Amino acid sequence: MITIKPQRILIADDNPIMRETLARWLRAQAHEVITADTGEKAFLALRDWSHPVGWLYTRAALPGLIDGWVLADQYHEVHENRAVILAGAEQRTSSRGDRVLKQPTAAAAFNAIHQALAAAKAATFKSAEAGRAA
Repeated sequence: MITIKPQRILIADDNPIMRETLARWLRAQAHEVITADTGEKAFLALRDWSHPVGWLYTRAALPGLIDGWVLADQYHEVHENRAVILAGAEQRTSSRGDRVLKQPTAAAAFNAIHQALAAAKAATFKSAEAGRAA
C-alpha cells in the first residue's frame, strides 16, 4: 500500500456543503486544505507563492469572472504534469489530462482526489526505483 504524504490542496467550489465536506475529509487525512467560494479567491490562493498549492479541485463553473478552466491553466503553469480534478456538466478527460467529473458527489470528488494523489506517489516511487536501477 502506498502512503500518501500530506499535501496542500485547494478546493474551489461555490457549494458550501461540497466545499466543507471535502475539506473536512481531506483534513482528516492530515492534508492542508485551502477553500475558496469564487474563482477570484482561488486565483489569489494559486498566486500565493509563499504558500504554494500542490493540488487543485474546482468546479468548472464558478461565480465571478474566473472559472475553473482559468484556474486549471494557472495551476498548470506550476504543475505541468499534474491533473486538476474539475466538477463539470459532462465526464471526460481534458487534453491536459485533467479529470472532469460529471456533477460529482462529495464522495466521488474525494475518491478522484485520492486517486490522483496515489497515482502521483506511485509514479514518483517508480521513477525513484528506475533511477536506483540505472
